[in-house]
Parts: sequence; C-alpha cells; structure tokens
Amino acid sequence: MERDGVIEGYTVRIDPESLGRTVRAVVDVSLGAGDQVEAFEARLTQRDEVAFAAYVTGTADYSIIVECEGADGLDAFVRWLRADAGVARTETKLLLRVVTD
Repeated sequence: MERDGVIEGYTVRIDPESLGRTVRAVVDVSLGAGDQVEAFEARLTQRDEVAFAAYVTGTADYSIIVECEGADGLDAFVRWLRADAGVARTETKLLLRVVTD
C-alpha cells in the first residue's frame, strides 16, 4: 500500500496536556477586504499554538484549532490575532470535551 501511494505517511500523536497546553479552542477568523491571504497563512504557521488551520466557507475565512497554555495562553493568541492589521473579526469557542478525534 505504501508503494501504491495509498499510505502517505505515519503520524505521532502527542498529548497537548503533557506539554502544558490545557486549553483547546476553535478560533474563527475573518480577514479584511484585500488582505494578503498568503501572508496571513505564513504568519499562522509560525505559531506553536496552532494545531490545525483551514480556509473555510461561511461567515469566517479561517477556522483554527489552538492548544494553549491555560486561559492566559489563549488570551495572548487571540490578542496576537486581533493586533494583525488584516484581521477584521475573530470568534473563539472553547472545546469543553472532544467527542471523536
């Protein structure tokens, strides 16, 4: 299956809490008109808190899953986003319990 390209690779799963990342949240981000999408995406890839980010349809442009060191870490990440001149709006939802992963 590897040779046929069915299996593309293998992954290691790390428990975020073992690294002190006790708060998980989904942050929806809307960019302002004319913002440089590639530049915003490049900035996101530099943040350790970002576990997953996707360009999406709907009212937001991006949905981002972050794993932060407590509420203070989440607050710092959201403040970093809001300080970005290209970000017009954010909406944050705390993950209370993961049903399936």
